[in-house]
Amino acid sequence: MKTLSPFTIAAFIMGIGIAGIPLGDTAGKLMFLHTSVEPAFIAWSRYGLGILLVWLAYAGRGFDFTAMKDWRLWLRSFFVTAAVFSILNSIATEPLANAFAAFFIGPIFAYFGAAFFLREQITWFRTVTLIIAFLGVIIVVRPSINMSPGLVYALMGGCFYAAFLVSTRWLAHVARPRMLLLSNLIMGTLLLTPMGITSIPKIDAEMFGLVIWSAAASAIGNLAIVLSSSLVDGSRIAPLIYMQVVYATLFGILFFGDLPDKWAWVGLVVLVISGFASFFAQKKQ
Repeated sequence: MKTLSPFTIAAFIMGIGIAGIPLGDTAGKLMFLHTSVEPAFIAWSRYGLGILLVWLAYAGRGFDFTAMKDWRLWLRSFFVTAAVFSILNSIATEPLANAFAAFFIGPIFAYFGAAFFLREQITWFRTVTLIIAFLGVIIVVRPSINMSPGLVYALMGGCFYAAFLVSTRWLAHVARPRMLLLSNLIMGTLLLTPMGITSIPKIDAEMFGLVIWSAAASAIGNLAIVLSSSLVDGSRIAPLIYMQVVYATLFGILFFGDLPDKWAWVGLVVLVISGFASFFAQKKQ
C-alpha cells in the first residue's frame, strides 16, 4: 500500500477537523434559541473550557508561559477574541452559511495584508483565486445601506480575523503553535471575563450540554489546524479553511432548516471553488 504523504495526512486532518469550528457555532446558535443568552457568555465559556481541553490534549507538555509576557500576543488575542465575539453576534440573527461566507472576507484581506505588512510573496494564481473568492462574498452579502446588522457583524469579524491571521504569521517565531493556541484561550478568557461573568444565564441540563458542545467542537477544530500545520507548511493547506463554509451550510440546513436563497448559493459555490482551486495548486508544489 502506498504510504500517504505528510501533505495528504495534514489535508485530511484539516479537512475533517475544522468541521468543529462551525459545529461549535451551531451549538452557539442553539443556545440563542434555547434561552436569552449573551454572545459574550458563549465566547467566554468556550474559551475557558477550551483551556482545559487543550491542556489535556497535550498532557500539559510543551507550553512556555514566558511567551505571554509579550504584548504582541495580547494584541493578537484581542483580534481573534473580537472576531469570535463578532461572528457570534452575527449568527444570532443570520443563517450560518451567510454569516460564514461574509466572515471569510478575513483570509482574503489577510493575504494582501501579509504581503503589505510582512512582505510575503504573492502569486498571480493565488491573487486571482482570492479575488474570485471576494466576489463570492459580495454575491452572498450584497452590500447596501439596508444590509442586516448580522452581516455587518460578520464582515467586522472577518476584518478582525484578517488582523489575527497576519499577526499570527508575524509572531510565528515567538512560541510553538500549541502555546500560541493556549495563549489565545487564556488571554481571551481574561479579556472576556468582565462581560462573561455578568451575563451567565440560567444553566439547566440542556444549556450545560450546549456549552460543552460549543467548547469541545471549537477546541477540536483549532487543534486540527495546529496539528496539520505542524506536519506541513500551514500556507499549503490554509485554503482548506473554506471547507468551513460547506460545513456551515450543511449544519444550517440540518439543525435550523436554513436553505440559502439562489444568490447565496451562487456566492457560496464561487467561494468554495476558489478555495479548492487554490488548495490543489498548493498540492502540486
